[in-house]
Amino acid sequence: MPGIVKVKSEMKQVNKGWFAAFWLLLLLTVSAVGQSGTKYFFEQGNQAYRDGEYAAALEWYMKIPAAGYESSQVYYNIGNCHYKLGNIGPTVLFYEKAYKLAPNDSEIRENLALANLRVVDHIEMPPKFFLFEWWDSFMVLFNIPDLTKISLFFYILLVGLLALLLFSRGTTWRRWVVYAVYSALVLTVIASYLLIANIYDDRNTTEGIVLAKSLNVQSAPDAGSTDIFVLHEGAKVTLDETRGEWVKISLPDGKTGWMRQNLLGEI
Repeated sequence: MPGIVKVKSEMKQVNKGWFAAFWLLLLLTVSAVGQSGTKYFFEQGNQAYRDGEYAAALEWYMKIPAAGYESSQVYYNIGNCHYKLGNIGPTVLFYEKAYKLAPNDSEIRENLALANLRVVDHIEMPPKFFLFEWWDSFMVLFNIPDLTKISLFFYILLVGLLALLLFSRGTTWRRWVVYAVYSALVLTVIASYLLIANIYDDRNTTEGIVLAKSLNVQSAPDAGSTDIFVLHEGAKVTLDETRGEWVKISLPDGKTGWMRQNLLGEI
């Protein structure tokens, strides 16, 4: 009965097609509902903020990251709410989160600097050789998504120029194409290196902000250990190691110690 087998096979293919279409439609619907929900939360938060109801605005804005979405604008608005409520630690934390996603946003950068003026601990940075300082400043000009786009652009440009080079034999402008190929190659290598370096730094360096008004950093992950120095809310630390509810932190000036994880927020 080859005819029946063929019909059954076609029916299975149709059923698979409908099944795939159903799941695709379901995913699109869930995504649309989620986005419309976050838009509603954002608008309600904006309205509450305009009305001077900062605690209510904060509650609305916090629903957005709780739903799994993040953006520099949302984090920036959350930081603004905390600033109006006098919560310096959370203010710095969410400005830092916003700055991490949008390092070229001057408004975020200025508000972060303003909030840091209210932080008690002004940790002196050890002097750096000017080339290292310049390189660090250059590294934070772009975030990972920006560098991904830039690297891809230069890569595509390089491939296009190489293709043009193949078809430019015997032409008077071939020399200029060769120069352009070398330039595109150099720019691709630089952009790719910056991308890899930023990805490595992002995966291997975790920073946090102290949220407690004041705390004693201890010599060991033990409540009975020696207090070695004091930190206040808003201080920025690097998270080096975790043991249970304790985390080992380090400061730019070289100091290290242990504190409880629940007393800081991870950037």
